[in-house]
Parts: sequence; C-alpha cells; structure tokens
Amino acid sequence: MNVLMLPGWGMKGDVFSPLIAALQLKDVTIVEWESMRDVHHFLTKAEEALTAPSLVIGWSLGSLVALQLATHPYVTHLVCIGGTSRFTTTEHYDAGWHARIVERMKAQLIRQPNKTIQSFIDMLWGKEDAEPFPYMHHHIPDLLLGLDYLLATDVRNQLQRIRVPLLLIHGERDRICPPQAAQYIDERTNHCTFMLMPNVGHAPHITQPHACAHMIQTWLGGGRND
Repeated sequence: MNVLMLPGWGMKGDVFSPLIAALQLKDVTIVEWESMRDVHHFLTKAEEALTAPSLVIGWSLGSLVALQLATHPYVTHLVCIGGTSRFTTTEHYDAGWHARIVERMKAQLIRQPNKTIQSFIDMLWGKEDAEPFPYMHHHIPDLLLGLDYLLATDVRNQLQRIRVPLLLIHGERDRICPPQAAQYIDERTNHCTFMLMPNVGHAPHITQPHACAHMIQTWLGGGRND
C-alpha cells in the first residue's frame, strides 16, 4: 500500500519516523511545508505528491490538509492524528484557538522567534524536557504562512462528502487541537472510527508509535480496536 504523510506546522518528515518504523512501511511519501508560496500551496503540494491510490496520514496542520484532500480519487483511506476541521473558533464552534491568539503568535514569531517556537514546542509535548526541533528556527516565512493557513482553512462543510474510511487518533491531553475537534469530525462523517488515547498529548505517533500503529493496522484489517 502506498502511504502519503502530511506533517504538522513547521515540521519535517522525521516526525513520522517512529510511526513508519512501527508500521514497517516501505512505500512512503512525506510532504514537507518548505518554500511555501501562499496558503493554497499546502493543498497543492499534497495533491502533487498523491500520484497513486494511497492511505493518507495527516497530523495536526497536516490533518487539515488531509481532510481537504479526502475526496481526491487516489485517497483510499484517511488517518487524522491530532486532527481538526477548523483550527480557530467561531460563534458556533469552540473546538480550537481564538483567532486573536493565532494573530498574536504571528506577531511574536516575528519579534521573538526563538521564544515563540519554544513555547509552542512546550505546549506540544506538555512537559519541561520538550524535544527541540531546531530546523523550525530557520523557516520563519513558512511558519508564518502555516499560521495563515490555519487561520484561513475551514473544511467543516466538506465533512459529509467524505466517503473513504476515516480513522481519528487523538490524545486526551492534546493542548494544540482539543479532543472536541476530533469529536466534531466523528459526528459529521460516515465510515469514521474515533480512538481517544488517555494520558496522551498532541503527538501520539511519536510518544506512542506502537499503539498508534496497532490502531491503524487493526482498522485497516477491518477488525476491532480493543
């Protein structure tokens, strides 16, 4: 099976290494959000990488792209890890961040990039000894466009059109995308399986790769996730 992986905000493909190893995958394509032109380039990059029938796995920002991609004829199965259909809140949707916080993060990223990135990483891991991602510090324009993408993209009205099997894996202690974001998707899609992992944050494919791999393999096999 071909697999297309879409990482989160500012992340490189190595964030999927633990999951790739646990799944023992061979045919993997990973899209990286570098040299981005505009907010539409995220979907365009993913579409250009999808050259054969594939399982698509998206994490965080990548899950939003994956949901945009869900009706593409080459998408056979879809996995969203720490996923959301809209990153910011609206009057009738509270499973996200307030847009003002994201705008403030953009301003801080320009003024104090190191501090802003470190704050995000601390929130991502939810612990003091957060693993650094030094390459993030060298791609500030791409990070800013990523935040613009999160502000602009809303796929909630596309959820009912998704016809492929969809697996949602979400950490109970996710501070980036709250579990309610995945629950919202689950309630509005067909052929959906929602797995909430207790005592896990925003990156279960890194912190619990074997558990995630077991969920995906069981789901693909048509069995039950116990």
